[in-house]
Amino acid sequence: MDTVSSPWFIPFVYVIISVHAYSLGEYLVCGGTALGWWNEQRIWLYKRTSSYLLAMVDTFLKLLGHSNSGFVISAKVSDEDVMRRYEEEKMEFGDVYTLMFKILSSLAMLNLFCLFRTVLKVVFIENVGETMALQIVLCGVLVLINWPLYDAAFVRKDKGKMASSVTLKSILIALSLCSLVDLI
Repeated sequence: MDTVSSPWFIPFVYVIISVHAYSLGEYLVCGGTALGWWNEQRIWLYKRTSSYLLAMVDTFLKLLGHSNSGFVISAKVSDEDVMRRYEEEKMEFGDVYTLMFKILSSLAMLNLFCLFRTVLKVVFIENVGETMALQIVLCGVLVLINWPLYDAAFVRKDKGKMASSVTLKSILIALSLCSLVDLI
C-alpha cells in the first residue's frame, strides 16, 4: 500500500476504527470513562514497548554477567495529592528514576521528533504527502497517546511529574537516534 488514494486503504482504516470503537464501547458499557479507556490504550502501549526492551537489556546484562535488574518496590502509601491525581485519572510518574521511565520517555521523545521532522518534510518537500500520510497519522497518534508523558516531563509541577534527569536523558537519546538516521 503506497498511497492513501489506493483503494486498499479503506479496509485498513475500517478495521482500525471499528476495533477501537468496539473497544471503547465495551469499556463504557462496563462502567469506565473515555479517559480511562484512553489510559488503558496508553498502558497497553507502554507494557508492550517497555517489557520487550527491558527483557532484551536484561538478557544482554545476564550474558555479560552483570544482571542486577529487578523490580523496584514502590511505596503503597499515598497522600492526598496522589489520591487526587488518581481520581482525576492523571498518570503518576513520580519524581524517581527508573529504566522503564527512561525507555518510555525516550520513545515518546523520538516519536515527537519524528513527527516534527516528517511534517517539515511534507511542508518543504513536494510530492511526499501522499506516500507519508499513514506514517504521519501513526506518528501523530503515538504523540497523542504519549501526551500525559510530555505533560509530566515539561508542564507539571506536582510530585507526579517526570524526573528532570529522565527528561533530559530521554531528549538526548532521541536526538542522538535522529542524528544517527541522518548519517545513514
